Amino acid sequence: MSGQPGPGVPLDRLPLDDRLMLLFRGFAAEMTLLRAGALVWPTMNEEAEHRYGRVVAAQLAELTIRRYMWLSYDAGGGFVGPQGMTANRHPDAPTATNPEDALLLDVVFGGRERVRLAGRTDGDAWDRLSTLIHSRIKADGLACTRPARYRTLRLLLRTKRWMRTYAAAGPSWERAPELHLAGYPYAVLFDIENGPMAWPKPPDVDVHLPALLPFACMMAINAVPPAPGRI
Repeated sequence: MSGQPGPGVPLDRLPLDDRLMLLFRGFAAEMTLLRAGALVWPTMNEEAEHRYGRVVAAQLAELTIRRYMWLSYDAGGGFVGPQGMTANRHPDAPTATNPEDALLLDVVFGGRERVRLAGRTDGDAWDRLSTLIHSRIKADGLACTRPARYRTLRLLLRTKRWMRTYAAAGPSWERAPELHLAGYPYAVLFDIENGPMAWPKPPDVDVHLPALLPFACMMAINAVPPAPGRI
């Protein structure tokens, strides 16, 4: 990529790669994926009860990339598909300094080192996380009646559109791995991480980000019981 733009250069005048990387870095400096998800919530195409799961999945993807945790499937636990997905703490994970990250990790792990993600069905804990997210949005000056909220939302939706345009060209992972890794959590948030024109996914040998992560999160938040015959 060609580096940082000069002052006053409109975003849509930049090369698409540079434009997206600038946005990903800017969003990461200003807000968590959880807050971004709360802002785009009304525009999401999924059923309302599935949206929180996708927002949480985006933040967990980002925490996985940052090596706070890793994801796997428990082949011997009697569960299949998203019900068998496990979250595992990295033994040398840094301490989460962002309150939203810290609370999400506490909700998911509850002091344990390894959990079945779909089994984390404490509704009160998920409600506490939601309350924290919305309080942080208000503290940022992005409450529902504030013009800054709608400017930020418009920028997030433009980012989604530009990501779709970029992914539609079918770029390989190797073309721009730094860009693709930075964008992957946003691809989860915007529901463009799977399918024929999906955002490039990191190789599993680098970081394993299961395609069914949003479904496992949705099951946890909505307390979906195990399939019949499963324990």
